[in-house]
Amino acid sequence: MDPYGTAPGLQKVPLYEQVANLLESQILNQLEDGDLLPSEQQLAEKFLVSRTIIREAQKLLKERGLIDSKAGKGTYVTRLHAQDIAVVFSRLIRMERIDYISVFDMRNILEVEAVARASQHATPEELAKMAEMLETLKDPNLSEIEYSEYDFSFHYMIAKASGNPLLAVMTEAIGSLCREIISRAVKTRGGIEDALWRHELILKMLCEHNEAGAREAMRGHLDKSQENYHQYLEHLSDSKEP
Repeated sequence: MDPYGTAPGLQKVPLYEQVANLLESQILNQLEDGDLLPSEQQLAEKFLVSRTIIREAQKLLKERGLIDSKAGKGTYVTRLHAQDIAVVFSRLIRMERIDYISVFDMRNILEVEAVARASQHATPEELAKMAEMLETLKDPNLSEIEYSEYDFSFHYMIAKASGNPLLAVMTEAIGSLCREIISRAVKTRGGIEDALWRHELILKMLCEHNEAGAREAMRGHLDKSQENYHQYLEHLSDSKEP
């Protein structure tokens, strides 16, 4: 194996990264969650490299969230979770200084389409679970963290009911950002009451299989949430002034 796998105009790729990329391809295309990988020695013989290279390659795959290991049990394939993507999303947004307006724009792109599809695909069981979640949200004793968690769960249920699993994954991936925004947006006067009313309207449109109404209800909800969040930021700014 070429120690760098170079080509004209391309950067040199370390040997351990080449091995990691080959193993990643095998994991994604041939293996399942929980499958045991061959031993370090077996992999070293397969790729004609040292065990040190294999260890470095496995370290990289762990960072990618593709494998894990337990003492005495070997190294096995792990399933990537949307939470892993959420961490990356959150860091990226902060590093790139992406503002909340862009976050709401993203939510509109995802969630308005998700609710439109859910209006046609949601099962009676899924709609019943959404109704239960709304009842939970009405509990006045919920903490701020609990409320934002349940509020987002309602939105995630809609994405799951869309019939497109990728919409659900992407919605879950921005979950930490959504929870943070929700917890602040509902701090405005009447914020919780308005959100509950809008959630109920969304559910009503879903139960009626009203696609246009579901789109309008979700868009109105997100627009009002953005307005409340903006008010929260303004209040926060005013309170810091001398």
